[in-house]
Amino acid sequence: MEIDSVPDDVIECLFDAIKMDNKLYVILKEDSKDNEEKIEKVFGKNVEFLDMVDMMQKKMFSQFMDAVSVFDNEPFFNKLGFSEITEIFYDLTKLEQSRKMLFNYALLGRRGKEGLLQTLGGGRLTKSAIFVPSTHEKEAENFIKKWNVEYLKKRVFILGG
Repeated sequence: MEIDSVPDDVIECLFDAIKMDNKLYVILKEDSKDNEEKIEKVFGKNVEFLDMVDMMQKKMFSQFMDAVSVFDNEPFFNKLGFSEITEIFYDLTKLEQSRKMLFNYALLGRRGKEGLLQTLGGGRLTKSAIFVPSTHEKEAENFIKKWNVEYLKKRVFILGG
């Protein structure tokens, strides 16, 4: 959707708009009948209004994890101040000691050379757990698979980051 085609008074009352399942969900900065009428004039009557407080109380956030703003194609959760990361928990017990050492060098870097985590903008959580931005999840997963290491992954949202 072209934001230029939306009148300024409508933009001013919007927090965001998300299109999912052929339906437009609109979150207003300030919920009022006047604001809802402005939105419906521009987008039509097939609009569902969402209230942030209701979303939090009803734990509806999981429904919008992959939602993207119709205005700038930015992930909805980013607009709320969250960043999505993937935590990867791995098990090196089946590797020989020398392979464990090489795995860690490749993962963490050595002697001034960057490892995978620095390259992907990730970090270490524990001795056997790392995190990477979810946009780099596949690269991290492919790295771990290449070493034939067992792992589990979990996507989480963090505030800030």
